[in-house]
Amino acid sequence: MQRDTQKVILTSIEVQSHGFQMDAVLRKARQLELEFFLQWPSISFSSTKLNDFRQNHRQEIDKVLDITSELQELLAKAKGKTARRRSNPDLVEYAEIVENYSRSFQETVGWVSNLGIDNVGVLEQLEQDSTMLSNRLQLAEAEDLLAIFREMESLEKEYLSIRDPSKMELMYQAAQRLRDRIAVSSKLDTLERTQALRYLDAYRSVAQDIAQLDREIQEKIRNFDQQADTLSNKLVDLANSEAKRTRDSLSKTGDTASVLLVSAVLVALITALTIAKLFASALTGLAVEQTKSERLLLNILPEPIARRLKQEERTIADNFAEVSVLFADIVGFTELAAQTSPIELVEILNVIFSEFDQLVEVHGLEKIKTIGDAYMVVGGLPTPMPNHVEAIAAMAVDMQVVIDQFCRETGKSFSIRIGINTGPVIAGIIGTKRFIYDLWGDTVNIASRMESHGLPGRIQVTEATYKHLRHLYHFEDRGPIQVKGKGQMNCYLLKVDASPFD
Repeated sequence: MQRDTQKVILTSIEVQSHGFQMDAVLRKARQLELEFFLQWPSISFSSTKLNDFRQNHRQEIDKVLDITSELQELLAKAKGKTARRRSNPDLVEYAEIVENYSRSFQETVGWVSNLGIDNVGVLEQLEQDSTMLSNRLQLAEAEDLLAIFREMESLEKEYLSIRDPSKMELMYQAAQRLRDRIAVSSKLDTLERTQALRYLDAYRSVAQDIAQLDREIQEKIRNFDQQADTLSNKLVDLANSEAKRTRDSLSKTGDTASVLLVSAVLVALITALTIAKLFASALTGLAVEQTKSERLLLNILPEPIARRLKQEERTIADNFAEVSVLFADIVGFTELAAQTSPIELVEILNVIFSEFDQLVEVHGLEKIKTIGDAYMVVGGLPTPMPNHVEAIAAMAVDMQVVIDQFCRETGKSFSIRIGINTGPVIAGIIGTKRFIYDLWGDTVNIASRMESHGLPGRIQVTEATYKHLRHLYHFEDRGPIQVKGKGQMNCYLLKVDASPFD
């Protein structure tokens, strides 16, 4: 009985240990992916550097698959000879997801290589067409046409720097204006006009190809995030399943021990003492691993939601009549990414967002997610709180203080935009495998618009939020502004440097 008990406990601990090893290696692969997507907009790759990314990423994936194979053998050995002919279906699915993720990343690296490696590709074509068109207009001394050409070229460079689709749309409009003016310009003869239009059309076609490639790469990034979440949930499920099997086995062992105690007291006492020591040591290790599993789950979900999931509640969706939603975004982050090494950039985000996470705990709020350099917080759920508007406002003020202090200490120069809205939302989890707690509703969309239409270093709120806070803080009335998808809305700027009312 000692041998069987020890085998069950040690197997459970080893299974969970393998799971955490797999998660750690996969995180290294994800870090390589992050470094790749932070660097590729600079278009400074060589074919050698791309191959290094491919090989290093694949090495980490192979390590994950090797650990998966070891875990298959461990589980089969623990369940006996009959199980050795069958593979664990969760691990088989896990390995398939990892392989698909690896192929998807390799495919995306190939896409990026088309943007211009070693001075070839579509970016080189774009530069050549731009140069030919510029030379043609300069020879004709058409200054009015050159002015539009420079505007178009400036928008193109700005798009390549920050990858903002609105800049590409403005570039298209400038290109169309230039085409219309070339068609009627008196400074160009028929041959010159034909050549200029040909260079312009080629230039615009290549720019459209680049924009399309950008959209496809962004879709790949979203798919990577979904796959990473699926893999993490697989590890949690596997660890919890093995822990449950261990508890069931220990329960059966305890029943057997009771029978032995009745049958032979002296032998049972000696055995009980031995088992107690074994249990005390092994269960301590099991508790540590179980705590890691719990912490992994709580990193994904709020604690009340995690409890409901563990109680096998299939669908979680709750209406909240009033909450406050905050969005924050670092101004100039894209330019900072282009000028900063990947490691330093991630360290900067880690320092800032860690400070924000502490503020969330201090004010009793709930962090929902981060998207790149954007940070989303909500007050009033999943546990309702009467002062959620005041707590969100205090959080926003403290966030601006954190940014100011960080800039003073590091010599950096950037700021954040913050947008806040108050109203009803739906919050919950959809599906059974991907545990992501999120919010839906017009309140969320308007809060996001408050941030994107706000001002650097300022906190912009809607009229609904302003009515809750107007007796507590000083505000600056921006008046009605045009908000995408909502039309004219009255907006207010909370003054951080002004003391709250008594």
